[in-house]
Amino acid sequence: MDFFFYGTLMDPDVLAAVIGRRVLPARVAPATLAGWRRVGLKGTPYPVIVPGAAADMVAGLRVAGLTAADVRNLKRFEGTAYGVETVSVTTDGGGTASASVFVPLKGVATDDAEWDFETWRRRHKRRDLGVA
Repeated sequence: MDFFFYGTLMDPDVLAAVIGRRVLPARVAPATLAGWRRVGLKGTPYPVIVPGAAADMVAGLRVAGLTAADVRNLKRFEGTAYGVETVSVTTDGGGTASASVFVPLKGVATDDAEWDFETWRRRHKRRDLGVA
């Protein structure tokens, strides 16, 4: 199964901690998701995607070849506030590909501010991984 990750799961250490193994670099590629915006999940340092204008884009990673066990672990990590949708992403080479993505369910409170991956890495990654 292929997934598009737009938040903390773009970090290889976080993804490995969640699914219990490292993903081969050949299975990970930059991709973008058109028509969506990445914003903060209210009161947390984590992102969600919300529908946006046609010109809006979310940069992320397409990870190919995830197993059923990987997907179970991902769903456990994401929790009950997210559902899975199938989307079309634009690959680094300009083509398109289908991928699953976690989206917040109705009623999940979001911030309007854009979420930034590098800010999360600097401020929260070590704590989220349990590293002092």
